[in-house]
Amino acid sequence: MENKGYYNENTIRKFTDEMQAVKMEMRSGKEFHVSISKANSKMGAVASVSLLPFITCPAACKGTCGAACYAAKLANLRPNVRRSYAVNTILAIYKPAQYWAEVEQAVKAVRFFRFHVSGDIMNKAYFRHMVDIANNNPHTEILCFTKQYDFVNSMIASGLTVPANMHLLFSGWTNLKPVNPYNFPETNIIERGAEPAPNWKVCGGNCFSCAINGAGCWTACKGETIAFHKH
Repeated sequence: MENKGYYNENTIRKFTDEMQAVKMEMRSGKEFHVSISKANSKMGAVASVSLLPFITCPAACKGTCGAACYAAKLANLRPNVRRSYAVNTILAIYKPAQYWAEVEQAVKAVRFFRFHVSGDIMNKAYFRHMVDIANNNPHTEILCFTKQYDFVNSMIASGLTVPANMHLLFSGWTNLKPVNPYNFPETNIIERGAEPAPNWKVCGGNCFSCAINGAGCWTACKGETIAFHKH
């Protein structure tokens, strides 16, 4: 594995070791629950659930966004964050009924919710659960960025419809162009010192502000690109 940025053997091992530790504790009888973030400086008052980066992200992250992944940096440096992401990932894999029940309980209680400040859609079944939760909770606006284009495209091709309250954006990077036959809105990166393309909308920096004002990613339309300054 290429040793570049945070996408390297040491980081991957740290994340897998944390997952293994959680799994062993679970087998010994320890009870775990899904960790839901209620707010932070970037998200404002938008609740969110996250998974371990790289472990749940597509292979395309290697050589593109992986080197500068802010979620991997946070999970690498902060053991409590890494543990929370690992618990959620293990619950999603080994106790999906509990995971989805607790996620939906959180979604029911809020106006705005985001899937995956860290991590990504794990598989097709995971994506279907996300869509089901959105359909069950039309009062909640749900935001999700994804690089798992294959999972989403395959499910759409099979007849799955993304509900209006689920704002799904295909996440790109400088060297990663989304495979986007259904023309979902996209995101891209503004490199340091560069200017955004003329037709890009630039992220305002706070998800809650955009949510309550009906702006940014929450109202992005087909064919639009939301740009983020590289951080």
